[in-house]
Amino acid sequence: MAISRKLASALLLVVSFAGLASAAIAKRCPGSDVCFSLNIPDTTVSAGDGHVYLQLTGPTNYSWIALAQGEHMAGAHYFVVYTSKNGNNVTVSQRLAEGHQTPHYSNNTSVTLLEGSGVQNGTMIANIKCANCNTWSGGSIDLKASSTSWIWAYSAGPPLSTDDTSVHIKKHDEHGGLSFDTTAQGGSDSNPFLNLPQNGLPASGAGGHASVFHGAPKRVVRMYTAHAICACLAWAAIFPIGGIMIRLLSFTNLLWVHAGLQISGYCLYIVAVGLGIELSINPRFWRMDNKHVIIGLIIFGLFFVQMFTGYLHHYFFKKINGRHVCSYIHLWSGRLCIPLGMVNAGFGFQITHKTMDNWQVKVYTVFAVIIFVCYVASIVLGETRRKKQLAARAVITSDASSGSGTHTPAVRQTVYTGNDGEKEVAIA
Repeated sequence: MAISRKLASALLLVVSFAGLASAAIAKRCPGSDVCFSLNIPDTTVSAGDGHVYLQLTGPTNYSWIALAQGEHMAGAHYFVVYTSKNGNNVTVSQRLAEGHQTPHYSNNTSVTLLEGSGVQNGTMIANIKCANCNTWSGGSIDLKASSTSWIWAYSAGPPLSTDDTSVHIKKHDEHGGLSFDTTAQGGSDSNPFLNLPQNGLPASGAGGHASVFHGAPKRVVRMYTAHAICACLAWAAIFPIGGIMIRLLSFTNLLWVHAGLQISGYCLYIVAVGLGIELSINPRFWRMDNKHVIIGLIIFGLFFVQMFTGYLHHYFFKKINGRHVCSYIHLWSGRLCIPLGMVNAGFGFQITHKTMDNWQVKVYTVFAVIIFVCYVASIVLGETRRKKQLAARAVITSDASSGSGTHTPAVRQTVYTGNDGEKEVAIA
């Protein structure tokens, strides 16, 4: 009897190792502490439908980790994992993403948390079975394909510690993409992660099996860079410097230099807006509802008004020798757009996860603050100078018209107002 029990135990052990050996598990680790594993059983591969087994592991000092089916955030099917309420287990939340927004909970697929899941030695482990993961609302995946595309993300921070599958999650700190090939296909339709070695499987990926990237592709990074350079040059340099010049300087053809600067700045900004729209409507980086994009498009439209009223301002100034309603629209639209454009760069840096620790943000901030202070000072000085000139002209005109004889004969003198970009003829 004892021999029979030993034989049965030995047979069970052999079967267990055989099952482990036959289970095809592919493991990808985009970071040193976050890993994702996939197994597609033989029955699922042959039918193109059925169970899919996933394992997500990451440290408990991350708020959440996630793996999603799909190449882009828009339309992807997410498996989001975070610590449960008691802190000893994990919660799996299946979610869908619409555009570049936080994925929301969806019960579109059937997900089961399997044995072996939980929190062990500061590591979250989620062994997941999905019963119908070949299609979901907004997307599908070919489980028979030799390669499937996935995306991943995680957010560092305090554990969520909740059983709520609809809990709000903050934006990811890191994200990227990966692919699983045929090394993930094969094995019986059962939990393949239950009898893994204590340290788990080594990360596979040699020979091109893994394709892991962090952040955006190089082409998109170049577009971001060009967009930022053009927009920052326009709003933190060309536009305010043009405004400072027209108020404080006086030389021949100053008006044309001012106009040339503003037009060149607007051309740069047109390029920046074009690149921004291309980035914003890309399904993978879609963010048309982001405050950076909204503000950028608003000031883009306002500056058309600013340029048109600028022409009318100078046109009427020559006729009436003073400001017109178009003058005030021109001046105040510029005074509104320039600080908005400067501040909006900060919202743009947020999109690319650049903080004040980044040297580019530091350089831009220092330069923008200096230029803005000079711009505001030029407005104050220009308006003060203009009021004095208008007051002086009013006194001289009053004395001349009264014929008191207490002043020298009236002489026509050209006086530069500095604020309107024109030369006034005043009585001196």
